[in-house]
Amino acid sequence: MRRKDFIFKFGRLSYGGTLRRSRHGRGTRPLSPRDSIHLVFKANLAALPRGLRHPSKFATLNRINRHYAKRFRVKIERMAVERDHVHILAHAPSRRHFQAYFRVVAGQFAQTVTDTIRRRHRGPRVWKFRPFTRVVKGKRDHRNVRNYIQLNNAEATGRVSYRKERLRGLSQLEILRLWDTS
Repeated sequence: MRRKDFIFKFGRLSYGGTLRRSRHGRGTRPLSPRDSIHLVFKANLAALPRGLRHPSKFATLNRINRHYAKRFRVKIERMAVERDHVHILAHAPSRRHFQAYFRVVAGQFAQTVTDTIRRRHRGPRVWKFRPFTRVVKGKRDHRNVRNYIQLNNAEATGRVSYRKERLRGLSQLEILRLWDTS
């Protein structure tokens, strides 16, 4: 059985985050240069009391993200920064570029925020878990992830209030309003 067939048959498209605690979440990270990746970094609020939306941390995260996305040729399609996590929909030409991007962005942000470039950090870790990634297969799945990230961005900026049903309960008109930037 080819690796590609194994992934489709057993649904192994996600990796990281809380999945690492189970046997299913171990092994190699599934990455595909043909498909987009939904990436989530979960921050530890004990290390970042004001959260990721604080203006200085928000600017730092965006600056580091732009710099290393350009360096590793990762195309950022969508990004939403919440108080305690970051959603990114990205695409890269190879697995090696994705892995380098994950490693460097997480490390550089943690070092910059905790000011540990020259000295050892003694406090809590900046990231709660390893980055969660999921391979986004197909146009419908891609559209759903884009809408989900846009909804997270709208909730973080206060344009939309949080609803439990999230995207399932949104009508077509509400989705169009979600994408309205005015």
